[in-house]
Amino acid sequence: MVELRENGNLAFEIFSCGKLVGVIEYKSFWQGMPYLSLIRIAEEYRGKGIGSEAMRLFEDKLRSDGERAVLVSTQVDECAQHFYRKLGYRECGCLILEDTPFSQPMEMFFIKVL
Repeated sequence: MVELRENGNLAFEIFSCGKLVGVIEYKSFWQGMPYLSLIRIAEEYRGKGIGSEAMRLFEDKLRSDGERAVLVSTQVDECAQHFYRKLGYRECGCLILEDTPFSQPMEMFFIKVL
């Protein structure tokens, strides 16, 4: 059983069987659209469906708050993109910072309509 508990402004702690196993943080983006800035599950709890269930609960909370969509991003060399795709997020843009002081692999943005 997964449970989300609000932890301050725009953050949730993720509990599984009563034990703290992760965190979700988000920010308010363009005109208030939620942007998921972090989901982290403790290493020993990964691969057990906790992250997927936490995301479902997070999305349900956003829906109940009247939100219509949520954004998230990840670098293209990270496997998190597969996690978001599996949950129904679709690509909606990218950020390329080659040859700048902020160079990194391309940042891919995803959106999910709630």
